[in-house]
Amino acid sequence: MPLLTTPNTSLYYEIFQPAFTAQPLLSYSSETVLLLHGFAGTPETDFEAQLPHLRNRYRVLAPHLHGYGRSSHRDRYKLTYYRDDVADMAALLDALRIEQVLVLGFSDGAIVALLLAALHPTRVKKLAVLGAQPTINVQNAADIRHWLLEEPLSEKWQAQMAALHGEPYWRSLPRMYVEAQEALVANGGVLITDEELASIRCPALVMHGKRDRVVPAEYARIIAEHIPGSQLLLFDAGHAAHIRRENEFTEAVMNFFARAAE
Repeated sequence: MPLLTTPNTSLYYEIFQPAFTAQPLLSYSSETVLLLHGFAGTPETDFEAQLPHLRNRYRVLAPHLHGYGRSSHRDRYKLTYYRDDVADMAALLDALRIEQVLVLGFSDGAIVALLLAALHPTRVKKLAVLGAQPTINVQNAADIRHWLLEEPLSEKWQAQMAALHGEPYWRSLPRMYVEAQEALVANGGVLITDEELASIRCPALVMHGKRDRVVPAEYARIIAEHIPGSQLLLFDAGHAAHIRRENEFTEAVMNFFARAAE
């Protein structure tokens, strides 16, 4: 089982090689796509629909972020947890001797992706993010609390989290996560500064669901305004636009990355 020990976690990761039988060898890129999943997911679940398309062209690096899947469990989320995840990703790229990646991130993974591009600009060739936010406020934290703690979680999602993260550990994740978001608000609510966003120089595709009730779409506009030359794409969907608008999302990402590889 591929594991990397970092100061933060025992990090599990998968490397999906291109499916060479899918199309002629000459159509493949030598590039690697780094997948960064969201809260309580894994790359294989959050990007289940996109993985086959990505593997038709790229090698795919799919880590389980600290606290999820087969990586080591958390007992809390530190205020620095997004930046700790970035440090883990940089360590993973170093360990695998991968100089540069295309990055696709969703939700929390999108925040990590933005920070990776800002703090390690030479490591990210192109950046596609969905459902990111640069700051968090009291209303956002209240919405997350309502989503995870006040409304019953669907039986399907509970079963998925149990399968991915294990019993009884997964049951601690929603409360720890809500407490972390509230602590971030109390600490000023800045996840990535305007200056850090402005320092991102790679091509960037900023995507969001227009009807997102977890992370308001206005955050995508703020991110796009601060990243020079970035593209903004809004879907008629909620937070999980990559699922609700699967074909549109997949096509947008594949076209964006293909342009990067030319």
